[in-house]
Amino acid sequence: MMNKLGLKSMLLYCLIFSVFSAVAEDRLQTNINISVQQQNTIWIGQQVTLNLDLKTTGYGFTDAHFNLPEVAGAFLMQTDTTTIKLTEQIDGVSWQIIRYPLALYPQQAGQLLVPPITVRFNSAAGFNSEIKAFEFQTQALQINIKNPPGVAAGDLVITTTDFDLDYQWQAETSTTKTGDAFTLTINRSAGDISAMLLPPIPVYRVEGLAAYPQAPEVKDKTNRGDLSGERSDSIIWVAEKPGTYKIPAIRFQWWDPASEVLKQQLIPGLELEVQPAAVATGKFNADGAAEGQPSLYKWYLLAGILITILTAVFWRRLRHTPADSLVASEKTAFGMLSTACQSNMPVQVYAALNHWLVCCSPTSRSLQAFAKNQADPLLSAELLLLQETLVLPQDSWRGSELLRALKKARDQLKQADTEALKTHLQSLNPA
Repeated sequence: MMNKLGLKSMLLYCLIFSVFSAVAEDRLQTNINISVQQQNTIWIGQQVTLNLDLKTTGYGFTDAHFNLPEVAGAFLMQTDTTTIKLTEQIDGVSWQIIRYPLALYPQQAGQLLVPPITVRFNSAAGFNSEIKAFEFQTQALQINIKNPPGVAAGDLVITTTDFDLDYQWQAETSTTKTGDAFTLTINRSAGDISAMLLPPIPVYRVEGLAAYPQAPEVKDKTNRGDLSGERSDSIIWVAEKPGTYKIPAIRFQWWDPASEVLKQQLIPGLELEVQPAAVATGKFNADGAAEGQPSLYKWYLLAGILITILTAVFWRRLRHTPADSLVASEKTAFGMLSTACQSNMPVQVYAALNHWLVCCSPTSRSLQAFAKNQADPLLSAELLLLQETLVLPQDSWRGSELLRALKKARDQLKQADTEALKTHLQSLNPA
């Protein structure tokens, strides 16, 4: 049985603890801050790090939340969920800080305005103290962006100190015949940049030479907060008519902010002499193929095997991709596309559109297939106008109508995916 002295000590301890907690809660202070990490000149296309700091004199943070605003003339994203924990002393008071690095990619020169960011979080004065909710808004930021010398206004430029490009032409000879196909594959990687900002390669089209751009492979990698983007593009050409064709060279440029040099790399073009295919002798085998040629049955068999393999690979990759990641990726990609449309930047719109198509639906990765599947006259007209603007730039081009058509198409894609999922679940779970 507890003696009177022990009971008095316990009561005294509880009283002191209560008084201390009340004083601590009265002294609880919280704040936020946003700052630009770079101190040197900031160029178009360069990754600019914005540090969003949440601060408290209390025990810590819970339920931190913020939504990134759209920035006219730039892309703002959180490339990594990694945070940085810091402490600092201000007037003898210890502050705990949790830092969220944000990546800003300016796409226009001049004064860039980053709107305020609303931030919410909870904090407590100490262990076992009352948890309080706080809401703040950061101050708006104005950042001066410069255009690299030698880059034309409106051009999409990559700014990085680490850029790598390799390519491969898959053609046995420059002399070919109708029906033959050949492929150009280009692989690019860049440090401090998202893959979606690596522009699609231009497609050379001419009568008699059909071009089939393939769905690009885009991938972002993060290592302790350092971002790198990788993109692989390929185009297949099929010779449809005899003649001489010359696919022009492709020039890639990027700005190196360390050396302040506009660097370039050229992929040489290809000149083709297409001759008529050999005339058939008129003799055919039982499968309907000309003598000396593989039978149609063999071609069908090979095509079936290839389709089966590709389907298995696709579903294997899809099964190992978390659903939340797919949704977040599509949402982020469409946000970038929306920003580009609202900023009336046709080159950036085209790049963001191709990136969104890769994220939103495996069946709509091709721009041509996407427009055909939607069967929307407004969308088709706006996509055609966008491509014409890329060839012959027009200062009067506006992306508002295209964005309206894309939002409608996006809603239809979501509805179709929902209906397909319902049908699939019903077949798996019969009544």
